[in-house]
Amino acid sequence: MPQLLMNSKTTLLLILILFLSLNGFAMRCGDAYQNATYAVEHTEKALGSNNLEHLKQYALRAKEAIEKVYVDTETCGCTEANNASYDTLDHLDKALSKDKYEVARFYVKSALSTTKSVLISLDLCNEPDPTYTLMVDENNLVSQEQELLAQQQQLIQKQKALEAQLKTQKELQQQLQREKERKLTVQKKIKFEAEGSLLELETVINRFIRIMECDQYEPISSEAYTRTLEQLEVESIKATKTFYSIKAREMADRLIAVLAGCD
Repeated sequence: MPQLLMNSKTTLLLILILFLSLNGFAMRCGDAYQNATYAVEHTEKALGSNNLEHLKQYALRAKEAIEKVYVDTETCGCTEANNASYDTLDHLDKALSKDKYEVARFYVKSALSTTKSVLISLDLCNEPDPTYTLMVDENNLVSQEQELLAQQQQLIQKQKALEAQLKTQKELQQQLQREKERKLTVQKKIKFEAEGSLLELETVINRFIRIMECDQYEPISSEAYTRTLEQLEVESIKATKTFYSIKAREMADRLIAVLAGCD
């Protein structure tokens, strides 16, 4: 029973201390905290605006609230909040003076950051607590971790895109190699059949020249109509066919010329 009474007294004392602390804060900087909260709301709405006119409307409301914070924090003696509210007013004044949406939005974003600093400073002015700083640091760590995760995701996406591009290039190279091999196979067949036919034609022409007793002319050589694999690789199938067609006509023209000069 005495232990229960002691616990009740302790609980009552803690509630009383908390009430006095909150009441003291309300008496000291309560209006400033409320106005700073309004400023945060208006600044966030300004950031959410999609045009310059609406952005400036909310920025002006935020400025009116922060002006009250600036005066209140001088009265209640919260120096850090007063300095942060001064910086916020500077950012909002710049935002309201700009004619370009993106520039004005940049200063509104800066104002939101310093307005949040006002709220933090007001909390610290109420009752400085080392655990609060620890909580802020933990929040910063969480924020940094989220940023790093976002960057990692971007890098992963870029890596996937690069891998897809390399895969496409590899497939294209393989396709080109297959086309090159197919072309060379066709050219080898043309070479084999065309050079065989030209050899037969050469034999017939030289035998015919001998029959016609035109032996004073040099026989046609096979060196003139052969094609190397290196030559085939760097030319098209059409070029290969054209080469052998020309050689066949040259041999025919040579025969006509020989016969024309044969006595």
